Amino acid sequence: MIFICSFGQAETDVFNNAGTVSGGNNQFVNPAKPSVLERHRVWLNMTNTGGAFKQLLIGYIEGATNGYDSDFDGITLDRNPYIDFYSINLDKKLVIQGRALPFTDSDAVPLGYRSILSGEFTIAIDHADGLLSTHAVYLEDTATNTLHDLRQGGYTFTTDTGVFNSRFVLRYTNKTLGDDDFQAVNNVVSIGMNNASITINSTIENLDKIFVYDMLGRQLSNQNNIRDTNLVVHNLPSTQQILLVKVFLENGKHITKKTLFK
Repeated sequence: MIFICSFGQAETDVFNNAGTVSGGNNQFVNPAKPSVLERHRVWLNMTNTGGAFKQLLIGYIEGATNGYDSDFDGITLDRNPYIDFYSINLDKKLVIQGRALPFTDSDAVPLGYRSILSGEFTIAIDHADGLLSTHAVYLEDTATNTLHDLRQGGYTFTTDTGVFNSRFVLRYTNKTLGDDDFQAVNNVVSIGMNNASITINSTIENLDKIFVYDMLGRQLSNQNNIRDTNLVVHNLPSTQQILLVKVFLENGKHITKKTLFK
């Protein structure tokens, strides 16, 4: 199938609804072809009102692993000049991702996108089958600390141009940190402002990763493998604005805090 957007450019990636296929995975991606394999799949669309469109597929199928499988996974060709939309696994950008059975609602799949267009986009379920035809499907927006139920409708967000590989996560449960855990992390992590820089401190656990976003979801800073209880983030935009600081601790817990950057 060839998708035509209103900008006049054909999306030539083909996999019976989403993008390129690698290996022998036609049986996995083709919803019309009967199969004895157990499989539970969901197709997601990223669109805007101007006609930009890209689709990806995530499915749980017999024989797949949570690593890269050439028989099931397809790497995006990124042929659409306006947007690309994909899941991420082992640093590969996948327009098709097969994952291992049994399906568990604790699984989480990072999603990324590229856009040369700024403004509003929507991520929504196109269709699903197997367990995922009725199971809850959530989209986590780490930039705004939002967990959206895609069963209730698409999630509309605002983006700048660029590549964003750590903003969205596909989830199957709305369970978050309990009140006690959240309060514990909140008490451990403090954020302060000094000389147009942000200082993040942890009183007990080492910091692991820190991401800083503006309210449009643009990632302004990405710090990894910190392995310390203190970090100062420099070189941020000098304009006064509210920023979202997402802090991951080495014990796996995380929290997002708002701060007024001056």
